[in-house]
Amino acid sequence: MSKSTGNVVDPISVIDEWGLDAFRFYVLRELDIGPDGNWTDAGFKSRYEAELGNGLGNLINRSLSMLKRYRNGLVPPVANELAADAEKVIAETRELLLQNQLQRALQSVWSLVTRANQYVEQTAPFRLAKDPSTATRLDEVLYNLAEVCRILAVLLWPFLPGTAAKIYAQLGLSGEPNKFSEARWGGLAAGHTIGTPAPLFPRKETKVQG
Repeated sequence: MSKSTGNVVDPISVIDEWGLDAFRFYVLRELDIGPDGNWTDAGFKSRYEAELGNGLGNLINRSLSMLKRYRNGLVPPVANELAADAEKVIAETRELLLQNQLQRALQSVWSLVTRANQYVEQTAPFRLAKDPSTATRLDEVLYNLAEVCRILAVLLWPFLPGTAAKIYAQLGLSGEPNKFSEARWGGLAAGHTIGTPAPLFPRKETKVQG
């Protein structure tokens, strides 16, 4: 902000329109600790749509919706296809948080979001569901996606606590994902019933205020 030019962003109006977690995300993702940063309304909307809506929100919604549709919301047996990817991100994020490198830690978490979305495209569970002979493979894919959603809730808690709590609730898990020790593969038990999926970051048509 510059008081001399009057280009001050009103955080309250942005939060009222887009939500606190969206504001937190943009500040942490765009403005690193130390150097000056640049806020633009266009940049905010772009990151909201691409990274929150189409990235994280779409991953959680379609992963849990498919689990509801194809397995009545029951978690399949543990499968480990994305375990190595998740564990790598968990270790990297922990180290970066210990170093107070918040922007890089958030980028690390988002690499798991990207990987999981790629996994959906690569495995095509919606096609697997059409063939009874691939039921076991579909179970594996659905478990991997649901478990990534749970781990993302834990990793995102320091950055987007409201969103992390919503993911946990949609997974049918009690409490809040506020213990980093829970970020380890295999936490979702077979037979667990998830909650109801709902959009985390609805599409916005209005412009950012400020």
